[in-house]
Amino acid sequence: MSASVLNKGGKRAWRGLLMAAALLWASAAAAKGPLYLWELSDARGELRAWLYGTIHVCDAACFPLPANVQKALAAADSLALELDPADPLLARRLGEAALLPAGQQLDALLPPALRPRLAAVAARLGLPGEVLQRLQPWMAGTLLTVKAAQQAGFGTEHGVDLWLARAARARGLPLAALENVDRQIRALAAGGAAAQRASLAEVIGLIEDDAAPTYFAGLLAAWRAGQVEQIDRLVREDAASPEMAPLLAELLDARNHEMAEAIAARLQPGRRAFIAVGAGHFGGAGGLLELLASRGFRLRQVEAEHD
Repeated sequence: MSASVLNKGGKRAWRGLLMAAALLWASAAAAKGPLYLWELSDARGELRAWLYGTIHVCDAACFPLPANVQKALAAADSLALELDPADPLLARRLGEAALLPAGQQLDALLPPALRPRLAAVAARLGLPGEVLQRLQPWMAGTLLTVKAAQQAGFGTEHGVDLWLARAARARGLPLAALENVDRQIRALAAGGAAAQRASLAEVIGLIEDDAAPTYFAGLLAAWRAGQVEQIDRLVREDAASPEMAPLLAELLDARNHEMAEAIAARLQPGRRAFIAVGAGHFGGAGGLLELLASRGFRLRQVEAEHD
């Protein structure tokens, strides 16, 4: 963990600059400009699908979604998400995988210096320490992140994926999952012990620094402005240490390739799917935009409507 600890101060400062830039840009681009929505056409120019980047944790101000997004969903003949949020296996499998073996404590997997920091941020967020001690590192980090987001005014109940799933079901639109819950669990738990410790340490540091409100606001601002490069930097900045590289490779890079294959398989002639996945999967080398373009599809970013 030494590289992560040594780089923490610089990373925090750089993250703050990114957030400020995102917020400033969003204020200028709120009424018009690019959306996090793309039209996907084949090599002949025939529209096959819309590709939409989502935010899993949002607030009430995320809705209603932009008019172009709603129009695309209304014109689609199916919806594809990473997971179906109504899948009855989802909560059960997450609950099973999240727990450490009987008798094992999370502290036993952490360096001594990190244990009191974990306890302090748990207390700060109102989480019973004994609950965290039963969890795998990836689930402890996820729970801390969700609680920090809630304190900052963001929540999973306002997640865009959840809204899309409800809207699709309300009009009888077929809904498909690009992945299954076990694949996502493998990705969250990947990278080895060092990567898992480093990831949890980053979440703890985010809460200690009171940076969660700015972090989530910055992500939301970049998403609203359709800034793929900004989202990619924000998502990957905290995973830049050597310890976290294996986790990032599985959580983003490997899944990007798998999802690109699943998306391509859905782009059938005469059909128009609305495909929505997390915004962090779009940008950079090996992102969905690059991978789909390499398969011969044309992508055009949609501009927001404005008066």
